[in-house]
Amino acid sequence: MKNTYSWLSSDHTFTYNTCHHAKQRKLSFSLSQSHATKPFKLLHMDIWGPCSTTSLLGHKYFLTIVDDYTYYVWILLMQSKFETRSHIIHFINQMEK
Repeated sequence: MKNTYSWLSSDHTFTYNTCHHAKQRKLSFSLSQSHATKPFKLLHMDIWGPCSTTSLLGHKYFLTIVDDYTYYVWILLMQSKFETRSHIIHFINQMEK
């Protein structure tokens, strides 16, 4: 199949090496006794990184946002932890619209 996106390329060696090197260990969350009664009433957020292998665009950190009611998950890529505040503000503004 021909790649219709000239700017997009695939390097299987890079992908496999990235998957192997990017494995991270993390602690699990404790069980919560609180549950939201409607969407966006309670959000869970977690930042993890730095990832040992940087993404193609230089992202090393990830902000994960989970809506407690719907269990919908957003994953925001970040190049540094300093982007966290602006991502959260932007996310809240988008959800309020």
